[in-house]
Amino acid sequence: MATKRQLQPRDALRLLAPGPLALVSSLYHDHPNLMTAGWLLPLGFEPTLVGLAIHPGRLTHEFVTKSEVFALNIPTADLMTAVHTCGTVSGREGDKFATAGLTPAEALEIEAPLVAECVAHLECGVVDRRSFGDHDLFVGRVLSVLALDEAFDGFWNVETDAGRLLHHLGADRYAGLGRAYKASPEELEG
Repeated sequence: MATKRQLQPRDALRLLAPGPLALVSSLYHDHPNLMTAGWLLPLGFEPTLVGLAIHPGRLTHEFVTKSEVFALNIPTADLMTAVHTCGTVSGREGDKFATAGLTPAEALEIEAPLVAECVAHLECGVVDRRSFGDHDLFVGRVLSVLALDEAFDGFWNVETDAGRLLHHLGADRYAGLGRAYKASPEELEG
């Protein structure tokens, strides 16, 4: 067996490389903002709840706290440059939609804009917020969900360009998944 080396506790966060990235959109006093987020998690079916971890120093934290709504916009790998820009530039420095070359779109249930170029959107209302370590976990009740048929038909179609989700590996490294696997009863028995 190959030798494994011991890592630092914070390396656990990258080993658990989260699900797809999201561009978090928020709005406060007619000022839209975007933030790249990888720390997302499902929390419940009834009601449908999702979690979003945000550092208190981020403008998005301020906007979500004050407005009590946010949207998770799911980008594909072809938006990597825009996603990276939204994760490295502050909304305090200007309009991140314009800086990243993204288009705001009207949401169905919340005031914050959606990102038109993204293939799916979850509009959420904040129902709770808890502090854990150096981040706050915002618990959002999903109010509306939109998805492009070519990208999602009950499952992500990762083998198509429309469903090739973007995952953050750390720093300036990303991955776009391009293959899906389905377990068959024969494989599970063997």
